[in-house]
Amino acid sequence: MRRGRPGAGSDPQERAQESQATDAASRARLPDPSSLEGARRTTWPPPNLEPALASTRESAPEGDEWLHEIKLDGYRIIARLHRGEVGLITRNRRDWTRRFPEIASALSRLPVENAVLDGEIVAFDADGVSSFRKLQENLSAGRSEALFYHLFDLLHLDDYDLTGVPLRDRKRMLAALLEAAGLEDGGADPPVGLRYTEHLPGQGRAFHEQACELGLEGIVSKRADSRYRRGRSRQWVKTKCSQRDEFVVVGFTEPDGARSGFGSLLLAARSGERLVYVGRVGTGFTRAQLRSLHDRLTDIETPQSPLDREPPGGGGVHWVRPALVVEVEYTEWTRDGRLRHPVFLGLREDRDWQDVQLPASSPDAPSDLDADEPRPALRRTDPGRTTLEGIALSHPERVLYPEPGITKADLARHYVAIQDWILPRLIDRPLTLLRCPEGCGGPCFYQKHPGDALDDRVPRIPIPEKKGVFESVYVRSVSDLVALVQVGVLEIHPWSARIDDLERPDLLVFDLDPGPETAWRDVVRTARGLRDRLDDLGLKSFVRITGGKGLHLVVPLEPSIDWKHAKAFTRAVARAQVAADPERTTVELSKARRRGRIYIDFLRNDRGATAIASYSTRARPGAPVAVPIRWDELTSGLRSDRYSVDALRRRLAALRTDPWEGFEQGRRRLDEATCQAICDAIGEATPTGSMREGAR
Repeated sequence: MRRGRPGAGSDPQERAQESQATDAASRARLPDPSSLEGARRTTWPPPNLEPALASTRESAPEGDEWLHEIKLDGYRIIARLHRGEVGLITRNRRDWTRRFPEIASALSRLPVENAVLDGEIVAFDADGVSSFRKLQENLSAGRSEALFYHLFDLLHLDDYDLTGVPLRDRKRMLAALLEAAGLEDGGADPPVGLRYTEHLPGQGRAFHEQACELGLEGIVSKRADSRYRRGRSRQWVKTKCSQRDEFVVVGFTEPDGARSGFGSLLLAARSGERLVYVGRVGTGFTRAQLRSLHDRLTDIETPQSPLDREPPGGGGVHWVRPALVVEVEYTEWTRDGRLRHPVFLGLREDRDWQDVQLPASSPDAPSDLDADEPRPALRRTDPGRTTLEGIALSHPERVLYPEPGITKADLARHYVAIQDWILPRLIDRPLTLLRCPEGCGGPCFYQKHPGDALDDRVPRIPIPEKKGVFESVYVRSVSDLVALVQVGVLEIHPWSARIDDLERPDLLVFDLDPGPETAWRDVVRTARGLRDRLDDLGLKSFVRITGGKGLHLVVPLEPSIDWKHAKAFTRAVARAQVAADPERTTVELSKARRRGRIYIDFLRNDRGATAIASYSTRARPGAPVAVPIRWDELTSGLRSDRYSVDALRRRLAALRTDPWEGFEQGRRRLDEATCQAICDAIGEATPTGSMREGAR
């Protein structure tokens, strides 16, 4: 990377003209973000983004669908750039722009109007390895010019939100942006201090082994097709070379001999609502750190231990309020949950102590849906309120499902735990919500448009309707799901279209609703018959038990036909199925005519119609859940309400693959001509005209 400024001695007016010409040329080289799949036009400023976080895995994932990066050892920073003004925001939402003036200056020269970037500010040791200790030394000595901002994601560019764009395309756009700025090709005035984070597709385990041989901290693996989702998920995973984690300081001991400051720090981490003791660290400190840390510790000293129980040998300890977070390297855990051979690496001023969870490698870590994921913690705010994923829950103890005793806090935690299952096919779809503020059994109501009660951070989109333009909500992250739980949402019903293409559905849904006295084996038989009919038409279908009485057959599509054609097509298919099996099936709305029959509901394929989301709870006793299943699981012994919240967690923990594996690859294109030809063959009318005589 070139560090000079060519032409520094030339005329100021000439320099200004050259700068304008260079900026115009740089912009011309930038690809158009509107061309990216999933890009959404929006206004500035975008909502404050919390960073996406990686879960921990023992071994790196394999397969070409994964991109692997070197794990950096620095400060995670979200950069916001608006017309040359830069903000550098930490994970705990602190503005550190003034701490990194050279990096802010470099970002301000990028050839964009607006941008949000994600990366890590690091320093390198003599071997070229990122070092958190070196980073702190440089900052303490005022050497901020020796730091680098490694950029690995682009979340917003000019007028477009890119968080819905697949990662591979976001990184391609990021590389193009830095190339346009002269970073990659040695342009006239490259931005000093910025670096693009390279990646390797596939070969995860070999890449991890090589990283460890080079003495690196580890690697981060990201699904190439993943959208950007704040919070921790399994779309991004980290595989470490050494044991290092963050812990909360809860006390310190007096120094021995000639040592000044303190002897050791007592460390803990959160497990649910408790602070669990994990041991002491007394090595790795410089003299300056001993002095400065001691001053900070005495300011927060308290007579009471913040731990859930006193550690052994606790005499002579100075307790402190939980406030400081430190990073520690260690060899392993002892059987009683203590760190073996811990070494202090540095103070993590970019972390909040409430977010420090007991590592999954600890023998005391709670088991959950995924062994890599600690139980999501609820952070107490004021009496009667608790915070989870940044959302304040009022009355967290309120029982929403009396029979299993599921509270509001329990349901919020449930969605956090299953976020990697529910979010991928739910995000960016307008929602209709069933709210039951007093829980199942109390009054409930459907809500299409957000009211004042819903958190303002949950995204909205204006949608034209018959009586005007109204806002609908959609979700982008697990915190949005928690916000829905906060207002008593027990059922989530998404559209079959995404917000970037509202007039063309990318799903077809057939709802099999058994009437009174209908045998379940007939529902199963009808579902299989309808599946075979769709197969004959070249369409792949996936089955979902609804948590109620029936089944959904869901057909993935490329968004190609409008709602009228989608409705006409599904009506034709449903009526053909009824014609083939009139004793068991019907498309008649009248409940009197549905006794002993299965109503094939095709009306869910109309504009604004919705169907229950996969993995959403239902507002029914026992907390049943709508669950995708494999076709071979659909038997006469299964029932639509088979899985409750608790049973679902056990099912997901035992799954090795997605029951709807191949869903995205199963998308087929239906154009109007094909739709009309199929409807002609069945004997149905489409919006473009009537078909053969006798079509109903």
